[in-house]
Amino acid sequence: MTMSLVLGLGINYSTLFHQSVEKLLPYVAIGLVTWGFMAGSISEGADAFVNGAAMIKQTSLPLPMFTLRVLIRNGINLGHQVVIIIAVLAWFRIFPGVGMLWALPGFAILAINLGWIGLLLAMICSRFRDMPQIVSAVLQLLFFLSPIFWIPTPALMNSPFVADNPFYFAVESVREPLLQGQAPITALTYLVVVAAGGWAATILIYNQTRRRVVHYL
Repeated sequence: MTMSLVLGLGINYSTLFHQSVEKLLPYVAIGLVTWGFMAGSISEGADAFVNGAAMIKQTSLPLPMFTLRVLIRNGINLGHQVVIIIAVLAWFRIFPGVGMLWALPGFAILAINLGWIGLLLAMICSRFRDMPQIVSAVLQLLFFLSPIFWIPTPALMNSPFVADNPFYFAVESVREPLLQGQAPITALTYLVVVAAGGWAATILIYNQTRRRVVHYL
């Protein structure tokens, strides 16, 4: 499914955007695979407490464990999808060297951010059961507005959908090292700041809410 989407978007949009397939297809492949991990972790994370309601009521497991379970499951799915990226990079003979290893800290800080997003949404969605549908709708909108499968032009670099888009920086933290072999300093700095602020706010809310979650369920 993902491979078909990568080929469809990469080939068709290369004509639409007047860009070479060699340039756009690897960009799209990494973007879609990374986005799939992000979107899956967020949407499933929003339902983490609701889906684990029976276990939460019967055990004293820490609530973040249910969010962590979602991240691990999506991480395993990502491991299967990485084959698509490897195949595309190998086909176009893209190998920037050891700089590709910068994708590892990029992925790590991405996962750290997904942790607080999932935990925060799980608490909100356990109280407001319509929120998961809203989260899914927002993710679909962000998918098209963010440079996941389209390359931003210089004129768009100052657009809020690029310059202030955490989802774009999250994808770039992995994509830039794999395609260019260089450290994504801007993306990593942005994501570290977001992670620090996000976890601080989430921990504060969690301390005030954790005892109420079981009653919401």
